[in-house]
Amino acid sequence: MEVFFADDSTVPSCAREGMGSLTGVGGILVEESQLRPLTSAISNIAKTFGIPEQEEIKWSPHKGSWIYTHLHNPEREKCYSQILSAAHDHAVKAIVICNDMGRTGHSKDRAFQICLDYLFERLSMNLENRNANALIVADRPGGGKIQEDEFLAYFLQRVQDGTEYVLPDRVLLNVLTTPSNMIRQLQLADLVAGITTAVVAGKDKYAGTLFPLVQRLFITNRPGGIAGTGLKIAPDSDKRSDSLVNLYHWVLGENLLHKGGGAVAYRLPAKNFPFMQDGFVA
Repeated sequence: MEVFFADDSTVPSCAREGMGSLTGVGGILVEESQLRPLTSAISNIAKTFGIPEQEEIKWSPHKGSWIYTHLHNPEREKCYSQILSAAHDHAVKAIVICNDMGRTGHSKDRAFQICLDYLFERLSMNLENRNANALIVADRPGGGKIQEDEFLAYFLQRVQDGTEYVLPDRVLLNVLTTPSNMIRQLQLADLVAGITTAVVAGKDKYAGTLFPLVQRLFITNRPGGIAGTGLKIAPDSDKRSDSLVNLYHWVLGENLLHKGGGAVAYRLPAKNFPFMQDGFVA
């Protein structure tokens, strides 16, 4: 049994030319035997840096929180680096989905739902390939009970019906929600999602140095690529002139995008698509 810990992340304005608001959903997959050891490892690292026991570890800590007030760079970067390294040591895997609402034209709610669909598909296919099952634990939505009920209802449909591409037999229950301040793994999911969406948005002043530690956690496709699998950036279609497919090259350093289970490969950066020559100038 495995547990996927999920969190969302939003970047209101991107630094890359032509991109709008970026919404993302992502998280970490942890094998059952690693749950307690990973919790202990993260808590011990936090203690080393003086973080109070009940303090929530976040990529963007709330103003007035202990981390915001007391843990500044380079110490914060060292702390988060050690936490991400501990994740790797405990065989944690990651998936992050990003949706450029400026290009897709989706509302924030619809963009979030589409991200959930992509996440569910990639998690399910990874579990299927390894003949594994999982539960999903998510941070409780911040909009109150109505938003939480809507989120649970939408995800329940996925657990019951699957999507066009995956059957609903690898995720065993509807998503479970809980406040993230109580679960160290959810706090790690926040770091993974937050760092990744920041880098995809081109805001890598702080995230850039930590992203290589996140990148090695991403699940891969059969040929070994992350693009479109561990990290999905929408839109990335080879049929859309506004496709962000070339960001896989600039963000991940990959030269191929594999599709169809690895049956087809597109060379990156692709001609006639944005960001062919540069990761910031479309």
